[in-house]
Amino acid sequence: MDTLRSFVVSGLGITDFWSKPDRLSESFELRRFTLKGTASRPPTDLYEFYWAHHFDAGDLRETLRWTLTLLLRRPFWRLDNTLRAWFCVLQILLMGLLALIVWQVIDQLHRGSVGDIWNSWKTWFASAIVLVQLVAGGFITKSLADAARYLTPQPPNIAARNEIRAEGLALIHKLHNEGKYQRVVVVGHSLGAVIGLDLIRLAWDELRHPNPAQWADQPEAKLFGKSVEALGVNPNDQRRSEFQKAQLRLWRENRAVGVPWLVTDFVTLGAPLAHASLLLSTKRVPLSRRQDEKEYPTCPPLADGKTSFVSDDVDIGGGQLRNLLTGHHGAPFGPTRWHNLYYPVRFPLFGDPVGGPVAGEFGPGVWDRQVRPSAAGWRARLYRTTLLSHTRYWACGPEIDDDQTRVERDRATGTHEAVRALQSAVGLGIKRGTPYPSPPPPR
Repeated sequence: MDTLRSFVVSGLGITDFWSKPDRLSESFELRRFTLKGTASRPPTDLYEFYWAHHFDAGDLRETLRWTLTLLLRRPFWRLDNTLRAWFCVLQILLMGLLALIVWQVIDQLHRGSVGDIWNSWKTWFASAIVLVQLVAGGFITKSLADAARYLTPQPPNIAARNEIRAEGLALIHKLHNEGKYQRVVVVGHSLGAVIGLDLIRLAWDELRHPNPAQWADQPEAKLFGKSVEALGVNPNDQRRSEFQKAQLRLWRENRAVGVPWLVTDFVTLGAPLAHASLLLSTKRVPLSRRQDEKEYPTCPPLADGKTSFVSDDVDIGGGQLRNLLTGHHGAPFGPTRWHNLYYPVRFPLFGDPVGGPVAGEFGPGVWDRQVRPSAAGWRARLYRTTLLSHTRYWACGPEIDDDQTRVERDRATGTHEAVRALQSAVGLGIKRGTPYPSPPPPR
């Protein structure tokens, strides 16, 4: 519960809350945090979906094999700017190591001491393994191993992947069936962002259908295609803001016609989904094809012709047939907005190489926001210039108290203060029924 507690206190800036039993989870280790209602915020419950216990300590060899496969999948110049510098260094080191090994083998063969080849290298191999274990063994067998196993659908990983998704889906269904919640926000950090996307795409197909008994006209669904056209391929912040308002109007209309779906927002922080074409593609099936087949959703949804909806004639009684528009199975990001926060990579190896802009992978409707640490002085410099930034999306702040100075810094740097951008994306300070604000766009 340390992660959720720090998220509430540091990220949302709320210290007055209750820790109550989590009756929706089967784990007795978890609790829910309840925020008291105020004039500008309804009572709110926060849940942590904990999944790490489904993976035991990872195998160093298998994790390094997965990492090596990723490193060799594409040459560095074909990668995005976030990963290019890192892969350039690592690929050059690998090629240098390979060249050194070949040179040593040729040298030993030339001297005629074939039997000494292994003797001359086994000490180096043993030393390298010990060094890796000492320097990064814990990271490799925990965080990196979790990513390797969740992102690789090999037989040994299937059971854990299924258990994680099944428990996550059960939680989403319970939130919808609880009867007291009017809105759900899904927040995912790092690998949690990938898991969150999986849960959204799987749950949407089960919770997207309207209730024929609540038939009504659907002007927002009919006009949604025009909102997508107005968004365009390379939208600015103003057009993206208008598109998200259209998404919110569509969500409200869906609720009015009996669609159970409560998820208004998906918020990702330091999301490896920025590199989805590298992580989720295979040799035979690229991510783009899986998106065309609607296995993975896009924002805005890929349209069938000119619409993102399936048209059904339903009987509303008395022999009367009425038409209902239902979002197709690949369209959760019709009524659900996607906000993505990331620290830009700088110098060029520092920052957060795990995260990055997601819109290039999942569509222009994703609102990517570059952020800077919500900290001042040496802490801010430390987070900006080291890999620690990946774990500091809700670091203690604030960066600066003066609003005017902060807005000027936003415009000068093209970034937003991380905690304030997070609070705006989650939108707990605005009651349901009113538009949710967005940070002022950089100028």
